[in-house]
Amino acid sequence: MHFRYTTLVILLLFFFIAKPAWSATTIHVNVEGVEGEALKNVMAYLTIAHQKEDTDLSKRQVHYLHHKGPNEIKSALEVYGYYKAKIDAELKEHNNNAWEARYLINPGPRIKVGVIDLEILGDGAKDTLFQNLKKDFPIKENDPLSQASYEKGKDELQKLAHEHGYFDAKFTQQRLQINLKTYLATPVLHFDTGSRYRFGQVEFINDRTMQQCEDGVETQEIPSKKGIIESELLVRYIRFKEGDPYKNASLADLQSALIDSNYYSEVEVEPCPERAVNLEVPIFVYLTANTHHHYSAGAGFGTNTGPRFNIGWEDRYVNEHGHKFSFGIRASTINQVFNLGYAIPVGDPRTDQFRIDSSYGRRMTVTSDDEIGQIGIRHIAALSNGWQRTAFLDFRRERYHISGVAGGLAGFLNMGKRYDGGDSGLSYLLTPGISWFHTEADNFVYPRKGYRFNVEVSGASSYAGSTSSFVQATAEGKFIHSIGERSRFLFRGNAGVTWAPNFSKLPPSIRYFTGGDNTIRGYNFEAIGPKNENGQVIGGKNLLVGSIEYDYRFLDKWLIAGFYDAGNAFTGFNLDVQQGAGVGVRWLSPIGPVHLDLAYAVTRPGDHIRLHFYLGPDL
Repeated sequence: MHFRYTTLVILLLFFFIAKPAWSATTIHVNVEGVEGEALKNVMAYLTIAHQKEDTDLSKRQVHYLHHKGPNEIKSALEVYGYYKAKIDAELKEHNNNAWEARYLINPGPRIKVGVIDLEILGDGAKDTLFQNLKKDFPIKENDPLSQASYEKGKDELQKLAHEHGYFDAKFTQQRLQINLKTYLATPVLHFDTGSRYRFGQVEFINDRTMQQCEDGVETQEIPSKKGIIESELLVRYIRFKEGDPYKNASLADLQSALIDSNYYSEVEVEPCPERAVNLEVPIFVYLTANTHHHYSAGAGFGTNTGPRFNIGWEDRYVNEHGHKFSFGIRASTINQVFNLGYAIPVGDPRTDQFRIDSSYGRRMTVTSDDEIGQIGIRHIAALSNGWQRTAFLDFRRERYHISGVAGGLAGFLNMGKRYDGGDSGLSYLLTPGISWFHTEADNFVYPRKGYRFNVEVSGASSYAGSTSSFVQATAEGKFIHSIGERSRFLFRGNAGVTWAPNFSKLPPSIRYFTGGDNTIRGYNFEAIGPKNENGQVIGGKNLLVGSIEYDYRFLDKWLIAGFYDAGNAFTGFNLDVQQGAGVGVRWLSPIGPVHLDLAYAVTRPGDHIRLHFYLGPDL
């Protein structure tokens, strides 16, 4: 008896465990006759397609889902203007509860858009933004109807209104009339923008908990908590005036500028149209102070500099006037420098500042060894034409030896051991100057078109306490032009001229040298220039260097390149053109393009091929 009950229990358990496998429902959905976006929409509307993975569906449920299919397909196709679609639906049951739902669609012709009744009412009727949107509305007369484009047009009207201060905007009429007799669709959209709001007063709030524009919350008195930066400086970051027409973009610009100032870690700019008075919207700016001190460190390698590292510290806000103080140390095989800087925001604090900078260090190349101490003042200002102007006055003490120097790594290890020959001296230069800089690009990570220009004029006079007199003008430019989607040409040029009555007394920081990663590849860094009677490079009064490069983007982040560089530093009119050419690869890294070049000194055929490795932007 016990054996019979045990057998019965085992059989029942086996039945219930095995049943799902015997009766598991599978559905294959096959849709024919449409493709592309219309097919995607059909599959999105079909309930049976969404539930085909449900293995517990009964036969009755499968038939019900299949029966709904044709109407769901019609609704999906109407979105794309197919109002005369015919659907042949078929449901087959195969062995083991396997189903096949097949829908053969004849979509028929797409309905055309008839006359579009689009009216802009209110202040927006005279606004060119709305007139342009009306002109470029996503649906056009006689085009096949797309309800998605119709809805997109409605959304763009509402978005434009909100972004430009038409906070009371609404549709007074919105409908899509379908006439199956004429087979035309008539959109009717009457959009009343109401009045355009204007910017009101801007309040800077240093307590983030004091929300001023929440539904159901009464206006709170803004606390007198003192912020890290005085309001007199903060208001100079605002580029709109009270009473100007409202634009969201102006608020986004203000938020970005305050974040970029590095005074604040978080900035939230909140308009409050609900509390507007006489159509003027109050603006609340919530500020969270950044950490007072910022520390930085970095390391790298380049064939010009060899291994290099830097450390730095910055006091982000010395006082409530927004002053900043910083120091840093930079060291490589050719350059070891300690510098101090003090910055004072002036004028437009986004772009204009007054700086006091000082530095002391040593610079050793294959042609010179300098010990330089410098202090200077600078006024940096953005001009209305997009250029940046820097006026400066530097005082520089420079002890130097030109040529006959073991530079680079050898100089670093031997502390710049000098050899016979070359110019030596101690110079004091009080150097006023001015420079102009401008750059434009469609993308600064990988520009397909753009340019950069820099021009500087400086000089010194023995009548003003300098050990020598000179006037110098230098110009540098780079231009990028694309051909096709993956090919670019990069053109680079450097030119300079110096007027000096006694050139031998000029330190190497004033003379022109060339050669290296960013000038003429195939040569050592600053190893090219005029030579003295001993055949040693001593630098020149003038400079003329040009480069042409072609690169091809064969993968998303990788490029191959070919280049030709030519030029030299020279004195007088004797330009001994040195040439370099080669090939390279580029990797678009997250921190900027990494360059690896193999270059050959064309005018020195006995030299080895030189490797150039460096990190730097194209512009």
